[in-house]
Amino acid sequence: MEVILASASPRRQQLLSKLVHHFDIIPSTIDEKIIKDTENNPAELVKKLSSEKAFDVFHKKYQKNDKEFTVIGSDTVVYFNGIVLGKPADRSNAVSMLSALQNKSNDVYTGTTIIIKKEHSIIVETFYTKSTVYFKPMSYNDIQNYVNTKEPLDKAGAYAIQGEGQKYLRGFEGDYHAIVGLDIKKIANIFQKYQLLP
Repeated sequence: MEVILASASPRRQQLLSKLVHHFDIIPSTIDEKIIKDTENNPAELVKKLSSEKAFDVFHKKYQKNDKEFTVIGSDTVVYFNGIVLGKPADRSNAVSMLSALQNKSNDVYTGTTIIIKKEHSIIVETFYTKSTVYFKPMSYNDIQNYVNTKEPLDKAGAYAIQGEGQKYLRGFEGDYHAIVGLDIKKIANIFQKYQLLP
């Protein structure tokens, strides 16, 4: 069965390759804005965004394809002090986020939606994974040096657990892969449930 990842993220592509050897990449084109009524509920937000991404690509593919296929959509946000942190708007915003997060903990929510077109049915599975990340204290120079790497500029919460950012982290609780951007354990369970893996 054809598997499609609705994301251009190299991190998600790398993670999915641990589970599926061959898959296509069709990035979703939806606007990743905070959806009304979910801004104070990060779990619902990431589930809704992952669903919108997956369905965006599913509908495009469905119009042209009568074969069986599966689409995976995912979204990750950082939740801190009752505020959802997506990707920083600019360098100043990244500095501001890191200044707030340093020496504290934050929650990372990753939502995933899997849409399976199998035989004469369409199956939809949506879930979220919550993890917690603990920052070390960061000095002004630490923050400036990290932002200078440009890594924070396209990451939710302005940091990457798998990159340069790991040196500023004390540790984490939860699923490492979900923090990076894709909960491949839960995806594997769903693939096994519907017999999608060889």
